[in-house]
Amino acid sequence: MKKFKIFFFLLSIYSAQSIYNGNVVFNYDGTEDGYFNSLTQDSISSGISFNQNIADTSTLFIASISEQENNEFDLFLAIIRDTTSPMLPRTWSIPGEGDEENPTSLETLLIFMPGLDSSFVIELFDAFTDTSSEGDSTDVFSVIFDSLSNDIYLGLSGELEIFEINDTLILGTFNTVMIKPAFYFPPHTITINDAEFEFYNPILEELTVRKKEIFDDKILSYRTYPNPFNSQIKIEVSITKQIEDLSLFIYDIKGRLLESIFIGPLEKGIKSFIWDSQKNPSGVYFSVLETTNQVITRKILLVK
Repeated sequence: MKKFKIFFFLLSIYSAQSIYNGNVVFNYDGTEDGYFNSLTQDSISSGISFNQNIADTSTLFIASISEQENNEFDLFLAIIRDTTSPMLPRTWSIPGEGDEENPTSLETLLIFMPGLDSSFVIELFDAFTDTSSEGDSTDVFSVIFDSLSNDIYLGLSGELEIFEINDTLILGTFNTVMIKPAFYFPPHTITINDAEFEFYNPILEELTVRKKEIFDDKILSYRTYPNPFNSQIKIEVSITKQIEDLSLFIYDIKGRLLESIFIGPLEKGIKSFIWDSQKNPSGVYFSVLETTNQVITRKILLVK
């Protein structure tokens, strides 16, 4: 498996000018294939807000980068539009309504650019920053279509679903077939199945993390490895004194309880648990350790 690292991602709801940090995860195959992951162990992130308002409509921007080998990057961009404000959970067709001759007008615009040079990535996100202050971020997308048509894949068909969207959290999935608009024979296409994205309000998330990372003095450490993992992940808990009531659960990205790994008293020392995920698809999951005094969450990534 390749080593991947994300160093920038953003998501902004224009109508509310809210900023969220988060991650996008998917496998892609076709003319080009690989694994896109904007989730890292060290959780490096950054974000900006685009100050744009359009009457009673709402627009969602997603931009995410995954570092590949040889100092190359994959870039994923999306614009999702709705005729309601604020945006509500629903399913969008890809590319949806709009003028296909003018991609920036499409209701659900997905862009994927694999194998980019690092210097170009920096310039592109500098452009996002500049246009956000000027109030016309679609200019960046116009530049992409005008000068980079040989490098981009556009969403040709599929669906994108947002099943949770509020001031603190956005969760969704998408499946799509993408094609290069430049002429190739046979056409250059890639397929993305079971992609997932999750974004959190960075201020609220920071406060939550700080609270959770203040361990009970009985808990010395709580680790999950390897992460990402292929089939089984080891969950290790080290405690200095016996804990009478400890629970360990696995949740999916939608917050559904998948498995109760352990419930009961735990003696002093190091205890290891194994979660066998063979029946579950690739994606983001959460290992949640609970005691009477606190809840500690670890984000884990299953890749098959």
